[in-house]
Amino acid sequence: MSKESDELKRIRERKLQALIAEQQRREAANSVKIEREKEREQVVQAIFLPDAVDYLKELKKMKPDIANRIEDLAIALFLRRQLVTRIPKAGVLLVQRKLEGVEPKITVKRRGEDEVSFYEAVRKDLAEQ
Repeated sequence: MSKESDELKRIRERKLQALIAEQQRREAANSVKIEREKEREQVVQAIFLPDAVDYLKELKKMKPDIANRIEDLAIALFLRRQLVTRIPKAGVLLVQRKLEGVEPKITVKRRGEDEVSFYEAVRKDLAEQ
């Protein structure tokens, strides 16, 4: 009987040690995740203007996937050193509209031409200059 109780005691100890080790792994992974989120937040603060950061925070509440994609794109541009200035709220709105597939609402129709978006008309005018 004592042999069986010793065996049960060892099994319980092994299970307890396994549970403790698993909890420590989870805590370590959680602390790494929190540290990465802090670093990401610092980079976002450096890349975006304050009004854009505020808008992104609100967007994360409503559409977290879109907000994360915008941040990922901006961070990628930053890492490739392709950002010249900090990104304003208007830039965030523009990227958000493109990611969501929202078409421009302002159109231009000139004589003898088809109706085009304001964006395309301006681009065409700038290219002609």
